[in-house]
Amino acid sequence: MPTKPLIADLPQYSLGTRHALHVYRYGTAGARPKVYVHAGLHADELAAHLVAHHLVMLLEEAEAQSAVTGDITIIPVANPIGLNQMVLSDHLGRYDLSSGGNYNRGFPDVSDQVSAAVENRLSDDAGANHAVVAEAIHSQLEAIEPKSETQALQLALMGHAHDCDVVLDLHTDSEAELHLYLDPDNWPGATDLAAELDAAVVMLARGSGGRPFEETVAAPWFAVRTRFGADVVALPLTTVIELRGYTDAFDELASRDATALFRFLQRRGAIAGDPGPQPAFTGIVAPFEATDLVTSPVAGIVAFKQELGATVAEGDLIAEIVDVSSNDPTHCRTPVYAKTSGRLFTRCLTKRTRPGGLIAKIQGTEPIPSRTGYLLSD
Repeated sequence: MPTKPLIADLPQYSLGTRHALHVYRYGTAGARPKVYVHAGLHADELAAHLVAHHLVMLLEEAEAQSAVTGDITIIPVANPIGLNQMVLSDHLGRYDLSSGGNYNRGFPDVSDQVSAAVENRLSDDAGANHAVVAEAIHSQLEAIEPKSETQALQLALMGHAHDCDVVLDLHTDSEAELHLYLDPDNWPGATDLAAELDAAVVMLARGSGGRPFEETVAAPWFAVRTRFGADVVALPLTTVIELRGYTDAFDELASRDATALFRFLQRRGAIAGDPGPQPAFTGIVAPFEATDLVTSPVAGIVAFKQELGATVAEGDLIAEIVDVSSNDPTHCRTPVYAKTSGRLFTRCLTKRTRPGGLIAKIQGTEPIPSRTGYLLSD
């Protein structure tokens, strides 16, 4: 019989309207490793939902065979609020229309409170320390009174993920190859994940700006390790997986990605069975500071001169921005050049742009001097 999800209601913030999370749980509560997966925190990234759906189907089969040896939680729709945001026929799921805030920013960071709370409570037993830190994080999150439905959603998601060994945050980009965001301390340990997914790019960053979900889940664990020593408690693997682009919601791709995640969870001991030989990782691994965020200097229509996945050199022409309102052929096209050498792994799906609009990303290997501070694009 299929697993019935836990229906977790969010607090009501609008008359006559209520949202809920459908939470699936597999394995044995309290077993390790403990795994958390959710999809579509940016609710208009539908390919992520489809991958989560296929992963649920695989987990259903594994559960029926008593093969789930860990404790796995999966939320296929992580943002029911954003999923409901339609303006005429357009779905706008990246930003909260009531506040303008990005749904994957501003998660509550309780690192300082947790570090203070566990002082004098830690021992030489990393397993016991994990329970102490997890309880402190839980208590601090429980003490926060949400001031909006979005904050209530964030707290609910963190409540499920805060004590997990593996946290997978499934997204998609605009038009993209599959890529990952990871903390540097999780590399090369996460090579198995990148290899199974055949990721083109792995970007390494801690504190990229804005307190996104996966970084904020990990933040208290980093704070404890920084203050009391790296051996005191294990570091969770928290990552954003960008499952290509907005339009890549196809069963064939989703099934392949879900199977790769299933094999990864087998390698990590959360599911019994032989995942087979680990594939080789052939992508680029580099600091997020080495990612060239290619922007347009003017308004117009983007005419790309490089294909997705192309290897480019610094100074190469990436695109021309066409001012179709001009009839002067010598001034109607503005060239855009690469500021680094590397792989062009994302492009904008919508070809209309404004000054400063992000049109592509190029992953190089050397940090770009201008890439400091807030590293995310929005």
